[in-house]
Amino acid sequence: MTRDLLASVLETLVPPGEGFPESGALALDHVLAMADASAGVGSLLSQALEAIEEAARDGGVSEDLLRRVERSHPEAFDALVRHTYDGFYTHPATITRLGLEPGPVQPRGHRIETRRSRISGAWPGAVRSSVGRKPWPYIMMARLHEVESPR
Repeated sequence: MTRDLLASVLETLVPPGEGFPESGALALDHVLAMADASAGVGSLLSQALEAIEEAARDGGVSEDLLRRVERSHPEAFDALVRHTYDGFYTHPATITRLGLEPGPVQPRGHRIETRRSRISGAWPGAVRSSVGRKPWPYIMMARLHEVESPR
């Protein structure tokens, strides 16, 4: 996987904009790390870049060229886009520029409270449910993970 070609593709997928001068470059290390971490992902990303490289022989990387590769190699191109966006939108610089606070989030995007409630002394969200008198978060996590809750 050639780093220069990948950088050019990432800049086309996530072009620089106001407040984001190096947009695609923010995802570069993430995409490379994902390719190294998984043989399957690495293979898909290599397929996408090989198709882009072959299509770009007559010129540079452009949006039209990427659309053609997307149609001819949909699975590989989808992996490239997914990991590019993951790398860009989870990068601390992007999070800060969007005015968000970096930190853990729950699966549905809600913030995780890390301090005790001043009123009750209980952890936020530890409200007793009417089902088995267990804390509500425990029941929800048990359902999400398909694990039976202890009685």
